[in-house]
Amino acid sequence: MPEPTAVSSSLDELSEGMAAFEEELADEIGELAKRRDWQGIQERTDYAKQIRTFAHKIMALKEEWDRLNGLDDSEPTAAEDDTDQLPVTARTRWEKIGDKIRVQTEGGRTAYSNIIPVWLFKELALAALAQIRANGYVKTADVLSGKLDTIVEKSEYKRAPRLPVYVTFKVLVKEGVFENPDRNTHRYTLVGGNEQLLHRFLGELG
Repeated sequence: MPEPTAVSSSLDELSEGMAAFEEELADEIGELAKRRDWQGIQERTDYAKQIRTFAHKIMALKEEWDRLNGLDDSEPTAAEDDTDQLPVTARTRWEKIGDKIRVQTEGGRTAYSNIIPVWLFKELALAALAQIRANGYVKTADVLSGKLDTIVEKSEYKRAPRLPVYVTFKVLVKEGVFENPDRNTHRYTLVGGNEQLLHRFLGELG
């Protein structure tokens, strides 16, 4: 018998992919703002609004699928409705399971889960550190560009290479290793400029 949860998980992955795409789009708009390309900003902002609408449709589709298959039979509560208003790091939970890391992000009635191998998490984190050393900051797009071949060739995220990068950054921000001091630019730095925080955290992962 077909497994409904497999479809639900695929929709989770698609939703996370959309979130990562939106973050990169926000970076692009930030760069246009620095160049004062007002026409470009307007065009990309209009596009971003369409992407946001599309992302909501995916979330609604997953909720409908879960209801159809009895995967989510609970009624929304006020607390669940408020969840969407929390910062993404406040809605993120993670745990190490063997040689993998499971990351879950709550979104009202919907929870998005991703599992990435520890080795890939570490490699992406160290690639981010190299960018910080070189430029003083790092963006998810920088790490994706540098590690795209590795993700596609050696991981299960061939069709969604943005996801492991996006998830890695979420965990590092959640654990107080990375921060985004200027939220308008999506530039991440080490908290306190302390590289040892990152090395210690990665060491604890084994």
